[in-house]
Amino acid sequence: MKKPELLAPTGDFEKLKTAIHYGADAVYFGDSRFSLRNRAGNFGPEQLGKAVRYAHDHGVKAYVTVNIFPHNRDLPEIEEHIEVLKAVKPDGVVLSDPGVFMMFRKKAPEVEIHISTQANITNAESAVFWENLGAKRLVLSRELTLDEIREIRKRTAAELEVFVHGSLCISYSGRCYISSFLASRSANEGECTNSCRWNYTLMEEKRPGEYFPVFEDERGTYVMSSKDLCMIEHLHLFAETGIDSFKIEGRMKGINYVAGVVKTYREAIDSLGGSLSGEYAVSPRWLRELAMFSSRGYTTGMFFGKQPDADYNFDGESYRMSHELVGVVLEVNGTRAKIGLRNRLDTADLVEYLTPGLEEKLFEIGAMKDSDGNDILSARNEDTIFIEVPEGVRPNDLIRRDKNFRACSTSSS
Repeated sequence: MKKPELLAPTGDFEKLKTAIHYGADAVYFGDSRFSLRNRAGNFGPEQLGKAVRYAHDHGVKAYVTVNIFPHNRDLPEIEEHIEVLKAVKPDGVVLSDPGVFMMFRKKAPEVEIHISTQANITNAESAVFWENLGAKRLVLSRELTLDEIREIRKRTAAELEVFVHGSLCISYSGRCYISSFLASRSANEGECTNSCRWNYTLMEEKRPGEYFPVFEDERGTYVMSSKDLCMIEHLHLFAETGIDSFKIEGRMKGINYVAGVVKTYREAIDSLGGSLSGEYAVSPRWLRELAMFSSRGYTTGMFFGKQPDADYNFDGESYRMSHELVGVVLEVNGTRAKIGLRNRLDTADLVEYLTPGLEEKLFEIGAMKDSDGNDILSARNEDTIFIEVPEGVRPNDLIRRDKNFRACSTSSS
């Protein structure tokens, strides 16, 4: 069984460095003008080149998204963007619009083309169609079952990519117009406001002000918001079908999410077929890790066919998140480390280092010094401090803290 590629989201340069640090085989990102994650940090023309070079210098592939559905007004800029990408030389471009596809084939035939999930590839004939046009890789629709994926795999030699983790759209493969109608911001042009995750109630036309919760819950209900996708327990089934790339959603998520998800899936992919019995064994620690950062709960989506609504629909509770980001390790000299803080930190706080071999171990913060070498008892977000760290901690590792421990520490003080 070959190991599928681990493809990670990188909404800005810091997320790109984080994803590569924690083991991504490939990363994807885009220019905000042509990407479906317009509100992510994204990359301008100069940053695209820098990002691709950084990835290549670390032995990682870089894919650039050009997956908006453009209007006529967008075409001149896309032509210019194609010239930029010819010079940048990414390992592939991800697109969905047939017109943009033909523009790339005409103006940059050397650029490898991946077909976005936005193109709604839900059957073998569609896969063969894109393959015959020259597409190298197909990002399959998230509405497919595993059996349907197996059938597509039999019919096409193109590389296949599937999402295995992250947010799900309530609309078919993300082809959504709710944001356009409610907020005048088109999801298909990268400006989605996540309107499907707003809190909705039902009101009868002749009874203004009388709101009826669809479920018996005074908060109303999130009728259009799904749980997040999580396939960590079933990766072997995808690998057995011949999937080439496991994709993580989340270009708008923070580095805490990127680090934790990439590290966990890296370990899981590396373990495929690696047990003594040759079977895929899911570590309970992976499940605990994936529960640490913000999510709406987890589902297996459509991959096993239609599931009960309770397994798919978000229940309206607050986002689940047990751990918060404390800081990033900037430099390490022996056991002395320079830390860039992203949260308040006090001496005696208990923290965890997202470092291989140190998972789930608690370490108490001892003496802290500020950037001038002065002893301090507390520091805040964006401060730079120096502390002692456990052996094995590396530059770019993240420091996290259980929110409950922080709450206890604050209340006791």
